[in-house]
Amino acid sequence: MNSNDDRVPAHLRQYLVEQDYSAYDEVAHATWRFVLLHTYERLKETAHPAYANGLHETGMSVERIPRITEMNDRLARFGWGAACVDGFIPPRAFVELQALGILPIAADIRTLAHLAYTPAPDIIHEAAGHAPILVDPDYRAYIQHFGKIGSRAFTLPEDAAVYRAIYTLSEVKEDPSSTREQIDAANAALAQANADCERLSESAALARLYWWTAEYGLVGNTENYKLYGAGLLSSLWESYSCHLPEVSKIPLTAECIDVGYDITRAQPQLFVAKDFAQLSDVLEQVANRLAFREGGLSAVVRAIDSRELATMQLSSGIQISGVLAQSGKRDEAVTWLQFAGRSALYLHSLPLSWRGAPLESMDHRVPLGPFTSATNDWEPQSGTRLEGNVTLRYDSGAQVSGRVLDTLFGADGEVLALILEQVIIRIPDRPPCYEAAPYPLVFGEIVRGYAGAAHPSYHDMVPARDALVPRPRARSDTERELLALYERALESWRAQGREVFASFDSIHRALNQHFPDEWLLRWNLLESLFKLGSQHALPSSGQQLATSLRRELEALEIRYLHKEPIATGLRSLLQHYPAAHPTSGALPLGGAP
Repeated sequence: MNSNDDRVPAHLRQYLVEQDYSAYDEVAHATWRFVLLHTYERLKETAHPAYANGLHETGMSVERIPRITEMNDRLARFGWGAACVDGFIPPRAFVELQALGILPIAADIRTLAHLAYTPAPDIIHEAAGHAPILVDPDYRAYIQHFGKIGSRAFTLPEDAAVYRAIYTLSEVKEDPSSTREQIDAANAALAQANADCERLSESAALARLYWWTAEYGLVGNTENYKLYGAGLLSSLWESYSCHLPEVSKIPLTAECIDVGYDITRAQPQLFVAKDFAQLSDVLEQVANRLAFREGGLSAVVRAIDSRELATMQLSSGIQISGVLAQSGKRDEAVTWLQFAGRSALYLHSLPLSWRGAPLESMDHRVPLGPFTSATNDWEPQSGTRLEGNVTLRYDSGAQVSGRVLDTLFGADGEVLALILEQVIIRIPDRPPCYEAAPYPLVFGEIVRGYAGAAHPSYHDMVPARDALVPRPRARSDTERELLALYERALESWRAQGREVFASFDSIHRALNQHFPDEWLLRWNLLESLFKLGSQHALPSSGQQLATSLRRELEALEIRYLHKEPIATGLRSLLQHYPAAHPTSGALPLGGAP
């Protein structure tokens, strides 16, 4: 696994896998290099100043796909780390890792068919997009604080359907074997899942904030801004198209969560933060609308609606973690809670135990609020230990009776809970409830509630995955033949010498014979010839080959209806070679073809 294991709670380790660096072939490295080379050339002028230096500082090179273990070591200098994950992971796991200061990085890399933009998470987006800006302390603080708040935000059941639809669509669109019918069906499923979301959950609102900041954010002002969002930094097309006048630039406010987004198309508007400090200000404004800040009945209602693991915190400091199923109220005050399945008790986010065992219950019913009367007029604040049979009658009309096994005290001597057996709980208009011993009768009122458990120990131990990514992909004979040409080109470049021209010419003939539509290898060959021409005068055969490659790339640009970044690649070369001649000029970034 990796060195983050000791930082990651057991329930999250199932999402960590190991990067198999040997699984990247020369086509993968060429894809990384082309995207990084051309985005870097554009972004060193248009991205936030942290970007250019951040690539190096976080362990990345334009030349080769990065090793995530090296990125983890580099990020440690900033108090962060990086962990390899297998593509999409659940949104809750993603924000929990960020709350720990760990950047999840999908190890897969986009296919050549999606070189300009991929709908699936890949190492270009998550490493070269998200990591560089983390060197800025204000931005780093925002992302980690976002993770902490996001991990406490409630979802709704509809969110899970949207997540599954997004996952399916991204996988289908990135799979070269997918049919048009499969893609259309996945698009329709996502549209339907979004249409079924009649309510905006806390998590969905935060997802919008993350989208308009960490994914597609601008910083500065609407007339003079820099790019910092990972979706912009990792996209050849959107790092350019975002500047077009038809893309609205809007000052960032908390109201950006009212604006939805569509992952299947370029963004029609972008939000501009004044600086990275404003990101945290806006996050706080949004967080103040969430249940864990509002507390009381609002927190209970959202916990029940979510149908997910939640924690209810009482005024005594006691926390109950479990799936909240029902509740009662009186004059907006919560009078009882009913949990479904297993629940566990904590005190100030530490497990609460009795006689060496965690205090846990099944289908726990919890009366709350002040008493009308109690055995011997006892009250929790008295600090008095109770014994024998007790009965407590609450202002709400609820009643609890049972035999005391023990009394748990707080640091100031107040009673936190009575441990009971032979328990009968009566709630108005509800059948009597018989609780199994040891039953913890806790005291207090709801202070706040939030998604997730109060402590990682609530979760069952989940075995870590013993998996390597990216997974080997079955290749056809044709794909293997093309890969062999990439490898030959790399070997020839490394060897240099006069024979490089004969080798390149042989590869070019093979391309014309078997791969007339392959453009990236042609571009690599042309770039290599330009570099050689910057060092020595090319022989006539080299000049003729460069001319042929350029003409073929221009023809392919037209054949692909300008949907591939071929013109971007040619423009980059010609900017460094104004005369459009391979025997002059020099490229600023060297490397393999």
